Amino acid sequence: MVSNDEANGIDRAACESAARIDGINAAASLTRLPQRAGAANAPDAALPLVAAGEGIGPLLGLPPATGLILPPDIADGLGVQAGDDVRLTASTDLSAPAAALPVPDGPLPVGAVTETTVLGEQYAYAVLLPTSASGKASTCMVRVKAGYLDAARDALPAMLGDAGQDAVVADRLIGGTYARDFSAEYAQRGLKQAPWLSGTAVSLLWLLLVWIRRGRDGLYATLGADRATRTIIRTTEGLTLTLTSAVVATGVVAGTLAAMTTSPEAVITDITRHLTIATAVSMLGVLTSTLIPLRSPLAALKDH
Repeated sequence: MVSNDEANGIDRAACESAARIDGINAAASLTRLPQRAGAANAPDAALPLVAAGEGIGPLLGLPPATGLILPPDIADGLGVQAGDDVRLTASTDLSAPAAALPVPDGPLPVGAVTETTVLGEQYAYAVLLPTSASGKASTCMVRVKAGYLDAARDALPAMLGDAGQDAVVADRLIGGTYARDFSAEYAQRGLKQAPWLSGTAVSLLWLLLVWIRRGRDGLYATLGADRATRTIIRTTEGLTLTLTSAVVATGVVAGTLAAMTTSPEAVITDITRHLTIATAVSMLGVLTSTLIPLRSPLAALKDH
């Protein structure tokens, strides 16, 4: 998502702090600078410059920025790669009125070389200069987790607004006839009810087992076990099996994620919720099983 306010600007600190909101992966403030820059080996390159907030690294799927971020085309043109140093010389472009930012003197490290097309045409093909979270920016870009898009739409305008006027917030990547709305796909996913169904299936299996074994409970009653004792036995058995199964499932899932997924943290929240709901519903089934009536002790003895 992107919030634009070219006239009044968006507070950089407010933009960067949006990353702390639940459901927002990253947020970075961006300002296209009036300067263009050359390098020692390409003094007339006239490279566009963009002042980017500290969140630009996570916004692009990188660690926090520690230097310049270059798109591959610019890096290839300058003959540099991540870890190299670049000395920039800036000149002002009077045709692009914007707040000027002094280009640091001396060699600057290249923190990363990565695709920046996600930032849009105005900011993609440019040298990204990390800057402090102070002053105003023209744009705040926010990367939102699937399922949190509506909440972000509601919260960001007021959070990034100024003087009582809400900021303009729009989707950056979702739109057009052939675009995919990942948030809607997530909300309508086929496995949305899977944890409830899994827990219900385990509960029904346990209830069936208790029903089949109710004759044994009747024999316990003939041997002097009161209802409280039989309830404790049945509940202990059920909870032990349920919790043991949950531990085994957690181990299997953790091993599978470690072996087959490059970014397990992207799905760990969903998996934790799935296991928690399934386990809770299963435990509810175990507690419900204590309400199943006993079979007649005489009928159980006849069967034996």
